[in-house]
Amino acid sequence: MTEHAITYPFRKHCLATAIGLLLANPSYALQALSDDSLSNTTGEGVALVLDDFKMVFQQPNDLSTGSSYTRGLENPSQYDTGFIRIIPTGENYVQLAESAYHTVYNNTYNQSVLKGKAEHKYNETYRSTYEQTYTNQYSTLYQEYTKNIEADVDAKKETFTFDVREGFFNNETLKNYYNQRLADYMDGTWGKIGASLAKDGTTAYDMNAFFVNEKKAKEYAITNTYEMLDLLYGRRSAEANNDLLNSDFYKGLGNFTRADQVGSQVDTLIQAEIIKETASADIRAKYNASQLAEDTAKSAVAEIYAQIIQSAEQAAAIAASGSPVQSLRTKADVFIYGLALSKSDNSLSSRYSNQGFNWGSADNPWLFRAGTEKVKQFKNVEKDVGYLALEAPLATTTPTESDNNIKLGFWTDIFSRQLNSSAEVDPSTGAPKSGLDKEHRLRTQFVANGLSLNGSQTRIFQTLDSDNPNHHQTLGMASVLRLNTNDNPANLSFTDSNLDSKGIRISTAAKSDTLDGTAVTPAIDGSLAPVFHDTEGLYLYSPNINLVLGNMYQPFVVGSEGNNIVLEVTRIPNVPEIYNKIYQNYEDGKGGYLGSTAFTGSTCNVVSCGTPLKANVNDSAAMYQGRNATHSSIAIGTVERLPNNMLRAKDHTDATGVVFKGVDGTAKNLGSVAIDGVLIQHLKFKTTGL
Repeated sequence: MTEHAITYPFRKHCLATAIGLLLANPSYALQALSDDSLSNTTGEGVALVLDDFKMVFQQPNDLSTGSSYTRGLENPSQYDTGFIRIIPTGENYVQLAESAYHTVYNNTYNQSVLKGKAEHKYNETYRSTYEQTYTNQYSTLYQEYTKNIEADVDAKKETFTFDVREGFFNNETLKNYYNQRLADYMDGTWGKIGASLAKDGTTAYDMNAFFVNEKKAKEYAITNTYEMLDLLYGRRSAEANNDLLNSDFYKGLGNFTRADQVGSQVDTLIQAEIIKETASADIRAKYNASQLAEDTAKSAVAEIYAQIIQSAEQAAAIAASGSPVQSLRTKADVFIYGLALSKSDNSLSSRYSNQGFNWGSADNPWLFRAGTEKVKQFKNVEKDVGYLALEAPLATTTPTESDNNIKLGFWTDIFSRQLNSSAEVDPSTGAPKSGLDKEHRLRTQFVANGLSLNGSQTRIFQTLDSDNPNHHQTLGMASVLRLNTNDNPANLSFTDSNLDSKGIRISTAAKSDTLDGTAVTPAIDGSLAPVFHDTEGLYLYSPNINLVLGNMYQPFVVGSEGNNIVLEVTRIPNVPEIYNKIYQNYEDGKGGYLGSTAFTGSTCNVVSCGTPLKANVNDSAAMYQGRNATHSSIAIGTVERLPNNMLRAKDHTDATGVVFKGVDGTAKNLGSVAIDGVLIQHLKFKTTGL
């Protein structure tokens, strides 16, 4: 059922052009026409305005005057059973057969191995043999690896002692002692008045004050320092030595306590070395014991394992040889029911409001037009590229709430079918006669409120020359897809009462079992549609989705590779004259920029989408948002736009956007989402198996 009124603006110059064509020279089919001559015949393009428009797909042969929405029915949506059917085709049956064979073979093989191990007590035999061997081998190896550790470490005692003594020798106390002792020897210990050597418990060497030998002086000072080390910190620390105790040097140490610190530290080092070597021996014993135990256990079950594998291979081969590829559920069957467009309301519980909406105006209509633009693609060569464009009404620079006036709804049944299911179609309904199973069905509902597609456009053209044959002079597209609901969602709150007026809901639950439909799908027998639950589902509040899929400098191509379809946003070439048109010079938040001033790309969001447009060249200010942005953005919920045109998702307690609601009415608020400045460098989709 559809209701619509379409206005085609018809200007006087179109009439003049028509009269002129009657008087002009004939132009035959396929005759080449210049862009100038085309513009004379097409003018500004074909304009389209929707006025008081609404539509919903209902039962076959229904009339608008008899719509279920005008008859006062309790559940008028049950009659939304007009459908679009999508049947993907093109399987590679050889590949599927091989896949089916290997899938069945592997599954049967694995199950048979597990079953055989259980029947022959494989795991029990392996485990008991392993554990017994490991215990015995570990004990033997541990004793072997640790028996000489203490003797080996004790042999290192001299090295430890030397290292510890050197540490004390270089402390500040003994450094000062050495310097003083060296000075005393350099002054001489006899031969002139005042020459002497203080008694401090160390050996006193003679040095003639008139014939000082510097080398000997250093040798004597070092020897005395080591002796002092032993007296203070080493093996002589317990020795009663009056010369030491009465010396000025010792008294200068204050309340110093002599102790054999060298011996204590050496003992500590020896003990640590023993612990380290013992731990290392333990690891070696465990590892080697496990290796020996594993070898012994494998030998114990080798014959059993060989029997299990042989039986599993035989069972898998038999099962796989009888597995038909036709039983695989690799066919899809998609039914889109009740596609509805109507005026937006405040409800996400219904798919259709039964109210008409206006879309576009005489000054800002839908437009289907031809055009030409000088661009560079793939190479640094500029050429004119002609295109056909389908353009939605332009988005205004000043927020206009009346633009967010569309309600979109539909529900779907998506099936997974067996390859051998019948492809026969009932000509009276367009539905298959069989092959659909409720157990393999996904049933969902989609409802959107407050939508605006204004600012969207799609251009199609022939791409320029490329070294890549898949991109060379093929079908190219440049699209800006804008799905917006809220011009300023910065203050959106989870507690707001009108969240459903701007949002998207995806749900699956039926209102009750009795209202979930009687047939596997209504297309089969013309039965009623299900009635979905009033609140259950995923809610996306105030979504603003602005996607850039290709542009005139970076085409989105539709091509083929062999028998496979290719959809590809082509790679940005390493050509400054091209990537400068695409990359964006972001502000750094400190008054500067992060990139090059040559970058002219920009991000499309609900407020801005490139260079603003004037309605007429003589206008003083631009009235409409641009359509030449190169970066995409997705905002859901409480998101603010910053002065540098970037988006920021708010994270306070009441921030909202993504919400899950259950059939019991409970709601889980997951907060807001902002995905900003998305640039597709290269994206490729390719079908397989066709």
